[in-house]
Amino acid sequence: HSMAAIRFGDYIAKISAAPLSDNVRALTGKDVGAVEDATMRDLVVEHFREQGAEYQLRAQLCADLDKMPVEDAAVLWSEELSPHQPIATLRIPPQDAYSPARRVYGDDVLSFNPWHGIREHQPLGSIMRVRIAAYERSARYRHEMNAQPRVEPASIDAIPD
Repeated sequence: HSMAAIRFGDYIAKISAAPLSDNVRALTGKDVGAVEDATMRDLVVEHFREQGAEYQLRAQLCADLDKMPVEDAAVLWSEELSPHQPIATLRIPPQDAYSPARRVYGDDVLSFNPWHGIREHQPLGSIMRVRIAAYERSARYRHEMNAQPRVEPASIDAIPD
């Protein structure tokens, strides 16, 4: 789940993705052995080569700002006070998740920034306000070092097969 809160329309929430399909739930808690730099990537690529996955996207709404502070991301929000509410199902089909074209696009072109989104899902809290500059500097440096333009996809069709 997200450590930091986000705006969720008129509400404040933390977001999580819970395994939904049997094949992904079976992986929960599985020992992956020695973890090296590419271990997790390689396991994900191997999984999606033959299988898809489903996750339940959930929102945990802030019900009490004193017990569920926005400014302290280290505080876990009580599920008794605010249980996770399902909001969507993410279905990911089998695919070549790390083809040469996707590797270049994902590693050299894209950048991650939770501030790339609509105002209704704006990151909240001090940790996220500090991170905005770090995300920006990191992306700028990486794009300069990779001699790649900074491009953000407008649709799923922009992602190479």
